[in-house]
Parts: sequence; C-alpha cells; structure tokens
Amino acid sequence: MDFNPAEWNHEMRRKIDSVLLDSLQEELSNTSGKKWQTYQCTLVTPMYGGGVKAGEVDKEMPIRASSIRGQLRFWWRIACGHKYVNNLFTQETAIWGGIGDDGATASQVEIKVQTKPVVENDLVKSNQYNGGIKYVFGSASINGTVGWLKDGYEFTLFVHCDDAVKNDVEEALRWWSSFGGIGGRTRRGFGAVSIENLELINHEHAAFKRADSESPRLIFSSKTYNNASEAWKYASERLFEFRQKPGSGRNNSSGKAGRSFWPEPDTLRRLTGKDANGDHVPKHEAGNIFARAAFGLPITLKLVGKGEPVKTDLKPINNERMASPLILRPYGHDTEWKAVALLLPKWQEALTEELELTPKPKKQKAPLQNWPVDRVARQKAARAIRPMKDGDNLRADDPENGPDPLSAFLDFFKEGNL
Repeated sequence: MDFNPAEWNHEMRRKIDSVLLDSLQEELSNTSGKKWQTYQCTLVTPMYGGGVKAGEVDKEMPIRASSIRGQLRFWWRIACGHKYVNNLFTQETAIWGGIGDDGATASQVEIKVQTKPVVENDLVKSNQYNGGIKYVFGSASINGTVGWLKDGYEFTLFVHCDDAVKNDVEEALRWWSSFGGIGGRTRRGFGAVSIENLELINHEHAAFKRADSESPRLIFSSKTYNNASEAWKYASERLFEFRQKPGSGRNNSSGKAGRSFWPEPDTLRRLTGKDANGDHVPKHEAGNIFARAAFGLPITLKLVGKGEPVKTDLKPINNERMASPLILRPYGHDTEWKAVALLLPKWQEALTEELELTPKPKKQKAPLQNWPVDRVARQKAARAIRPMKDGDNLRADDPENGPDPLSAFLDFFKEGNL
C-alpha cells in the first residue's frame, strides 16, 4: 500500500484531537462534581485577531475563554436586558461577575475551551479576498497582508452555570451563535461561529415584536445559499454597494474613483474652504451632514486631487470610536444559509451622535450634524442622496420619523439578488 502523508497527518491529528477532548472532559467531570454543558463550535467565516496581540491569531491558543465570556456578556444584555430594566447592572454583575457597590462578585458562569494548535493550513491571507469583504475589513489592510484563521476551524466550548441562570446563559449563546462572532470585526461578519444543535434566533423572537426604542431590527436576504461564505459575501457586498461602490455609491468613472453620491466630501470641502474653484466645487444638495457616520466611527476622509482638504478624521466628540449598530453576517446551519442584517437595540441613537473633525475646520461654527432630527429635513436630505432612493421613492420613509441611512440600507439589503 502506498504511503500518503496527507492522510496520515489527518488521521494522527484526528486521534490527537480525540485524546485531548477526552482528557479535558475527564478533567471537567472531576471538578467538584460540576455538570458541564458541551457545545461543538465551528468558525464559518475567517477570524481576524483573537490573540493577546491585537490583530494577530495566537497559534497556540486561537480561541480564548475570556473572549467568549465577553461576547456572551454582550449578547446577554441584548437578549435578556429588557427583563431587568430597573436593576440591569446588578443582575449582570450577579451572573457574569464584576465590581459593584458591595465589592467584587464572582461570576456564576464558568467557561472552558478545547482547541487544537493552529498550523499553516489553518490560516488564510487577507489579500485573497476582494470586493465587499475587503471593504468591510477596512483600514487594517493598509498595513499589508494580514493572517486570518480560516473558516472551518473547530473547537469545543464547555459551559457550567447555576441552574437559576441557565436559561439566560443559553439565550445568550443562541444570540451569539446567530449574530455574533469571535476576534475582531465581528460586526462585519468576521469570526462568525456556528454551534451544533443550538436553535437560532429568528423573527418570531419576542425582542423583534417590541415597538419601543429598545427593539432591534432584523432583515434576511431573499436568497438562500448552500454555504456561509457566499451568504457573507452577499452581506458585505451590499454594504460596499450602498456606501462606496462605483455605480451605486459613487459615480462610475473609468480609471479613478468617481464623485460620491453621499454628502460627506462636499461637507468637508465647505467647512475647510478647499477646492472652491477646483474640479470638485461643493454642490451636494443634502447640506452639511455626515450621513454615513451612523454606520460606525471613526471615518477617515481622504480626498484625492489638487486643492482638496488634507486627510481628516471624523469621530464622536470626546471619544475615539462609536461601534456600529449594524451587524452583518451569514445565518444558518449546514447547507441552508442566508445573509442577515441586524440593527441592535437603540440603533436610533447613532443618528444623532455628536461629531468632531480632526483637524478642526476653520469654517466650523456649529456642532457637526450627523443626520437631521426633523422629519421634513430628513426627507429633503434623503432625496439628495441617490443610494437612499429607489427610483423616485425614498427608501424606508417612516411616516412618523422620516427616512434615515440605516433603515434605507436594510431596504437596499433585502431587495438584492446577488
């Protein structure tokens, strides 16, 4: 019989994984008689970062229990926070641990992770991705090719908690498996995790039936895909099209970037007094607003051309960043996948975030405006922004509040058939 090194390595690795798992399960069973719940997990999109060093995969310990704890704590607030509106911090600390008025409190949730060391075949380079995925990865790619942990990587999660909080913890796990991830840039679909035999969150969940500002919003793609990668590609491509892609987010100019259909470049030109007589005289009719700020900050405005403003950073006042209220990722199991767009609770607050530019423009005389508050002013601004329209009609023109960029994107997201 011929010797096949690849098959031998695969078989040896499978046996080693089995031994490690058996060893860890034995260790857990001997820990004060505790009952541990076991979850088989798989990365369904590449993971960025996740290690001690920012932006790097730790080859010895790629998935950390502390990172998963942080994710579950976040999704617990989304999933269960509404039940404890009068004592949210107290209940969160009681379940997940922390320091409160009465001192330090130990967590009722214990987490352990069993992983295998990362080999070269488990990694993929960022330059293998283009289009929407490259766009949503963002500025980190400026520093060159970045290594990601490849989708398909498997690990085992062990969770122990008191019976009194078991339902809350499982609910957090369901939300994390449905919409969250591990590592960096999880809100754009990186490091998405599928948990075997765990029911996903859908439209029927009570959280999506509420009518107040705490209610999240959930949209699925109309098309079903046979793998997570294609669904993720669709989700990221739709955001790229809406915000930036030539022909939909900006003019389709051959050989160079066309003029944006969004108001931020002209707003910056007006505030700085630059290019008043050049090739890009400010003319956008939406006014001096920064509509795309609602998708997350900071944004670096770098206009190319003679006489244009210097590179400028747009960010929240007195803060370095504002996490995006929009989550994009693949959703499903096995061979049934859709792309999903989720607006987190209180997403409307992103529309009125106070902003500042660095360096500060000389002509700025009032606080910078993200999106208008008045319904009529919102309609006027949206009519001047091509991606926020479907033909002659405004996208998601709410009868009470008017249109906004985030709701318009959900409408744009749903209609596509990539």
